[in-house]
Amino acid sequence: MRRVGILNKLIRVYYLQMFFISVATVVGVLTAAWIVERVMIRAALKGEAQHFWALHDANTEQVPPNTDNLLGFLQHHGQAVPNAAPPPPALQAALNTLRSNFERVHFQGREPIVYREQRGAYRLYLLFDEQSVGRLSLYFGVAPLSIALLVIYLSAWVAYRSSHKSLSPLIALAETVGQFDPLHDALEDLQLQRFHSLDVDTEVRTLAEALERFTQRLQWQLQNERAFTRDVSHELRTPLAVIQGSLDILERRPLTDPMQQRSVQRMHTTVRDMHSIVETLLLLARHAHDSAGSEPVSVNDTIRLLIAQIQETHNADQHVSLRLVEHAPLQARASPQLLSIVIGNLVRNACNYTTEGSVIVQLSAAGVSVTDTGRGMSAEQIESAQKPFHRHSNLAPGEGLGLDIVQRLCERQSWRLEWNSSAQGTRVMVVMTASTL
Repeated sequence: MRRVGILNKLIRVYYLQMFFISVATVVGVLTAAWIVERVMIRAALKGEAQHFWALHDANTEQVPPNTDNLLGFLQHHGQAVPNAAPPPPALQAALNTLRSNFERVHFQGREPIVYREQRGAYRLYLLFDEQSVGRLSLYFGVAPLSIALLVIYLSAWVAYRSSHKSLSPLIALAETVGQFDPLHDALEDLQLQRFHSLDVDTEVRTLAEALERFTQRLQWQLQNERAFTRDVSHELRTPLAVIQGSLDILERRPLTDPMQQRSVQRMHTTVRDMHSIVETLLLLARHAHDSAGSEPVSVNDTIRLLIAQIQETHNADQHVSLRLVEHAPLQARASPQLLSIVIGNLVRNACNYTTEGSVIVQLSAAGVSVTDTGRGMSAEQIESAQKPFHRHSNLAPGEGLGLDIVQRLCERQSWRLEWNSSAQGTRVMVVMTASTL
């Protein structure tokens, strides 16, 4: 659904107001003209006829009226009376075409109103030419009406401009908040202090101050969260280093029991995964702008090193065929560490949850895809697997943080994750088109 802003609504209201005023004015003028012609003029002509008949009854030689606006003709048995001037032939022809006792006729380029009344053998025609009256109505009717309309239009325009001026700070505030990108912009970029000036309406200033207080609390919480994540990550490095050293010492001793060898190898893998999680948490604790490299990074080179490491850590027993297919060179504005975390989590998951078969990592101009031949996931499992502390299978150790971290890092880089899973396996595509070079 297309959204309509307050300013657009205000403009629509203004134009609708002008439209309805104009329509009402036109309808009112036409109605008034109809009433004047059909009611008032007809009543006036009928009164003039009655007055003439009264004079004619008193004096049969009374001639019909003949003024600047009113012209009369009297006929007896269809012929003009001796003491009255007959109508011109063209006018007589027009009068003979009358279909009613009150209508207009065409005569010499004019359209006078004709009122006809029969009294015995006499027939009276009264012609009223309202052109001169029309000029008076123009001066005393249309001109004042036009001035009144102009005043109404100007008043509406002033009201619109005043409303627009009052709403401009609110619109500017909405645009400022709407253009803010929490993934790439800092909270300081909102610059809400500029809405604190005295010429801003109280409501807008109150809203801006409330938003500023909210962003300050949010910034404080984010800083505390980053500080906590950073401190915890640093604290976890020490016990992990101790565990890693103990495992190295343990490996120097001959382990003849295959179960012990597998346990030590699994602990090594888990410690490496924990190191990766700690590094990821440290990366997430940084500001969004610090996570992306300012220089383009070769995705091909980074993933080649990553595949070589995963071959030793998560596919040492060669239970899957891990291959890298490069269709095109790919560069992205992201640190090698971030690339390794995103792609590494996907590749390690594919190796962990594929008991046998293959894991293929493909690089194209659009991004990186990881395809495995595991048992696949349903749409519900894919959705829940991207939530923190959720695992859809117990085939591999872990706390279920990997895909959630991948999702967050992809959002930070404006990348997109595309999933396609079936019983034959799962394919995850990291679309990097937005940040590739």
